[in-house]
Amino acid sequence: MGLLDLLGFNKLPAGLAGSTLVVTEAAALARATGLLNTLQARFGNVALALADAGSYAGGLPYLALPAEADKAQAKLEKIRPQRLIILGLDGSHAGLVQAAGCPAWWINARDAHAAQVGCRAVTVAQDGMGVPNALVTGDPLAGVEQLPQIVTDTALCERLKEQREGGRWVGYFAGTDEDEEDLAYAIFSRLMRHKMGLMILAPRDPARCEPVYRESIKYRLQTIRHGRLSTSFIPIKTRVYYVEDAYPLEALYACVDFVVAGATLHRHARNAPDIASPVLHGRPVIVGPAQRDHPLLAAALEAGVVLAGDDNEQIFAHARKLIDDPAYSQQLAAQAKAWLQTQAGALERVVALIE
Repeated sequence: MGLLDLLGFNKLPAGLAGSTLVVTEAAALARATGLLNTLQARFGNVALALADAGSYAGGLPYLALPAEADKAQAKLEKIRPQRLIILGLDGSHAGLVQAAGCPAWWINARDAHAAQVGCRAVTVAQDGMGVPNALVTGDPLAGVEQLPQIVTDTALCERLKEQREGGRWVGYFAGTDEDEEDLAYAIFSRLMRHKMGLMILAPRDPARCEPVYRESIKYRLQTIRHGRLSTSFIPIKTRVYYVEDAYPLEALYACVDFVVAGATLHRHARNAPDIASPVLHGRPVIVGPAQRDHPLLAAALEAGVVLAGDDNEQIFAHARKLIDDPAYSQQLAAQAKAWLQTQAGALERVVALIE
């Protein structure tokens, strides 16, 4: 025992020794509430060790691991956990498994090293991760217990007949929130100059629909309101199709070429973004810079199945590529749908593996 140990400077925080120890990074920890609560309910002695420079302000016992691998491993040897769960992390942390000297599980593994250290089970969030013998469980941090029911309305899509026959693209700014519609119009204006198309715009909150519509008059774009369409088809000269009702908001996902998810464009957005519905309809999704800590959105970004724009310029570039390259658009949409279908029930599947 060294002098620092004798003086108590190396004393472990209470609750770490003999715990169910979850080793992860701050970004994953921010999405891990459901997993931690489930583990705590099952084992009752969950503690955390952060492998990066992040922090934790919750109620579980917590330790920041040293950056040096040998010092971090020495901490694990001292903690002597009852079980070890590595959440995310790359193979540079593989030495922690041997140092802990207890049964270990590697969840959301990122590379092949996780499969080489004797874990009881190694899981990945999706196929194609390059981790031998890993179980494809989905991401337990995505928060998907079950997939939403999707609505398909062929007659509604028929309203776009003139746009389709005229070779126009159709983009959907769906479920927009506070201060997002001006951004949508700015992006659409640039896309129109690139290639003529139709924007469908649907604010999420019914109370905002009338004020947003009146404000949009300043853009002087020919607009038809869904509830007041008096013909069978949206005329080819229409630039904006404005939706004010919940039913067509959901059903129109099936009719468009791509979706820009509302509640992701501006930090003032209050509603939860919906990326699951358009993905299940097989539509590519673009998201903006807001609400990237939303569990499903964060998981989708990590998996690379949605396109992320940090500003209007990047969102425009993504939309332009989807318009210009239908094969790329279809490939992205198919990848996203396959990924999402793997996520439902992932938390339950992962926890069932841990003993």
